[in-house]
Amino acid sequence: METRNKRILVVDDVEENTYIVSTILKSAGYTPFVANSGKQAIQIAETQHPDLVLLDINMPEMNGYEVCKYFKEHEPIADIPIVFLTVHADAESIAKAFDTGAVDYLTKPFKKAELLARVKVHLALRQAQELLEDQNESLKRLNDEKNEFLGIAAHDLKNPLNSIRGIAQMVRKRKEIELSDDEVDDMAHQIETSSNFMFEIITNLLDVNKIENGKLVIQPSSVDLVLSLGAVTDRYQAPAAKKNITLHVELPAEDTQIYADPTLTIQVLDNIVSNAVKYSPQGKNVWVTVSCDAVQHRVRVAVKDEGPGFSEEDKKKLFGKFARLTAKPTGGEHSTGLGLSIVKRLAEAMDASIWCESELGKGATFIIEFPDASMMKTMEA
Repeated sequence: METRNKRILVVDDVEENTYIVSTILKSAGYTPFVANSGKQAIQIAETQHPDLVLLDINMPEMNGYEVCKYFKEHEPIADIPIVFLTVHADAESIAKAFDTGAVDYLTKPFKKAELLARVKVHLALRQAQELLEDQNESLKRLNDEKNEFLGIAAHDLKNPLNSIRGIAQMVRKRKEIELSDDEVDDMAHQIETSSNFMFEIITNLLDVNKIENGKLVIQPSSVDLVLSLGAVTDRYQAPAAKKNITLHVELPAEDTQIYADPTLTIQVLDNIVSNAVKYSPQGKNVWVTVSCDAVQHRVRVAVKDEGPGFSEEDKKKLFGKFARLTAKPTGGEHSTGLGLSIVKRLAEAMDASIWCESELGKGATFIIEFPDASMMKTMEA
């Protein structure tokens, strides 16, 4: 176990004792703090939060038992392990020490090797306990997220499934209710739309699962950004036109190569452009631009819309899982609340960065910066 930066509070009203113990601790690589009274020990503990306390019993005003009891009753310092270091070797004193919350008991005079061994053991135990607590917290968080996953997936899948089931029943009875060919075609389109949304939900959940389990495979290479972005924006010209949205695409004439995963790049760009169209009101504009920073060796894609923008509260949770924001799709489109969370993780996995600049009521600009492929070639050379 690493002793460096481990801080130990030595509490004893006899200066000679604190000097001896501190010297031993320093020689072993620990950082000692010294307190000559119970009140001073509490003050130091509350401000410095040491990793371990070595505590004497006999002290004026506030004895060791009272100090230990105070520690265990006050949450900010209750987790600090306390080892009594005292001349009292009788069973009653030892029992009382453990009753007040001590983790160990060492009598004076002590052997240097024994003191350091006890210190090492209890620091290791505390470190293991903290790790276990972190793991338990992580498991709880993952379990909560899993339950949230299931709840949201069930809720979001229920509506399109009900829609498909209802339409299927109508199609089955089309002769009885005399549906026209146009009405059947419209129902088929509704089934296709609902199926696409269900597919998007399932794909997003699988993506999140791959990311969380470390199974996301990144295969970076030189990617033609102009070609990739052109393919994405071409795909959204028709959806934009349906909402009378003008999609302005300003791509550089020259070849612009980034260092990224080709498939994940398309996924990131697709999500950002899709959102801009999805959240823009009828008759507005969306601008997609590319610029290069030769100094930082980064290539920037900016997607700007004239949508509702985001409040400060929205911006704090923008890239969170299942983020439910005040902005809503403007043409009846669906949203899983997972897209931007996945995009951020994918971007970071490719050493790209993504952020949003927005003011409520004044639209939003999503910016993605990719590493310049030429810089990667220089580094490899």
